[in-house]
Amino acid sequence: MLLIKNAKIISHSTKGNFNIYIEEDKIIEISKIIKKVDKVIDAKDLILIPGIIDMHTHLREPGFEYKETIYDGLRAAVHGGVTTLGIMPNTNPAMDNLEILNLILEKSKTIDLSNVILIPSVTKQRKGIELNDLDNLGKKGFTFFSDDGDPIFNDEIMFKALNIVKKFNGVIINHCENKRFYNMDLFESLMVARDIELSKYINSHVHIAHISTKNTLDLIKYAKLNKLKVSSEVTFHHLLLEKDEKNTLKKINPPLQNKNGIKYLIDNLDYIDIIVSDHAPHTLEEKNTDYKNAPNGISGLDIFFPAIYTISKKYNIDLEYLIEKITYNPSKIFNLKNKGDIKEGYNADLVIVDINKNWDRKIFSKGKNIPYKTLNGRVIMTVVNGKIKYKEDLK
Repeated sequence: MLLIKNAKIISHSTKGNFNIYIEEDKIIEISKIIKKVDKVIDAKDLILIPGIIDMHTHLREPGFEYKETIYDGLRAAVHGGVTTLGIMPNTNPAMDNLEILNLILEKSKTIDLSNVILIPSVTKQRKGIELNDLDNLGKKGFTFFSDDGDPIFNDEIMFKALNIVKKFNGVIINHCENKRFYNMDLFESLMVARDIELSKYINSHVHIAHISTKNTLDLIKYAKLNKLKVSSEVTFHHLLLEKDEKNTLKKINPPLQNKNGIKYLIDNLDYIDIIVSDHAPHTLEEKNTDYKNAPNGISGLDIFFPAIYTISKKYNIDLEYLIEKITYNPSKIFNLKNKGDIKEGYNADLVIVDINKNWDRKIFSKGKNIPYKTLNGRVIMTVVNGKIKYKEDLK
C-alpha cells in the first residue's frame, strides 16, 4: 500500500489536507488518519491534483518518428503531469482501422507510462471523401472520432457521422477550418455554426477542437445557453501567446490571437469546457525556415501543468477553477469512468506539483519546438494507475 501524506489537495470532490491511501491502481481511502503502509510519500508544502487529462495530442508514430515516438511522447506526458492522453489520428498510415489502432495500443501498454485513448479518423485515410466504419469501431470500444489536422468539410459526411455515434453516445471532434476564408475570422466560425446546427438537429455530441476566435466563442455561448450537445476546448498556447509572424515557434493552427482576442477567450472561459495542449512536435530544422513554410504546431506535453499555473498567475484565475478544466471536465465530457477526480474508488492517477518552483526547462519530447522561456510551477511526481511514473527528488 502507498500513502501520500501532508499534501494540499485540489480536486472536484476533495479539497484540503488529507492522506491518500493507494492499493494497486485505486484510491482506497482519503482521511486524516496515519496508518502503517509499505511506502510513504511526504508531500508537505506541495499540492496534489488529479492526473491531467489531455484530449488533444499528436504522437506522430507511425510514420513520423523523426518528430516524435510514442515512447518519447509518453515520457513528456508524465513529466508535464498528464496521465491520460487522447491521441489524434494524423499518423501515416492514418488511424482508421483496427490493425493500426491495436498496434498503437499494444505499444503504449508495453511502454506503460500514461493511459492512452486513441481517436480514430472519421473518414478513411483522413481524406474527407469516404466515411470510416464508425459503427464497427464503436463496437470495439472506440467512441471518439476526428480527422484532426483537417476539417470534416463535407456536410453529408458530418451528418452521417453524428447519426452513427449517437447510437453509442460517441463524440465527433472537429477541427473547424474553411481555408477559403483563412485570413478572416470566418475561417473557423463558419464550420462551427454548421456543426452546432447539425448537433442540434440530430441531438448528437460534437466537440469543437482548439477554438480561437470571438466569433466561434459567441456561437459556443449560444450552444451552451441552449443546452445543446456541444463542447469545446482551447489550447493553453492560445491563452498565453500572442501572434508573432516573425517567430515560427509560435506558428500554430488555428493562429494565435492578438491581445484583444486573448482577453476575450480569458474573459469567457466559463463557456469553454476544457484546456488542452494540442501537442504537435516538430524538429527545430523544420521550424527553422520562413514563416509561410514552417509547419504548424507547438510541443506541449512537457509543459502542461506549468502552462496552466502560469495562466493562473498571469490572469489571477483561481487554480482550482483551471484544474477542473483539465481533470474533472474532460472526464465528464468524454465519459471517462473513475478518472479526473480524487475520490475513494477512483483510479490512482495523481500529480504532485510545486507552485513555488518554475518549469525545469527539461523537454522529454523529441519536439523541442517550444517558444516559452519561463513558466511557473513544476511537476514533482506523477502517479499513473497507482505506480510512480515520474519523480523529482522530494524532501
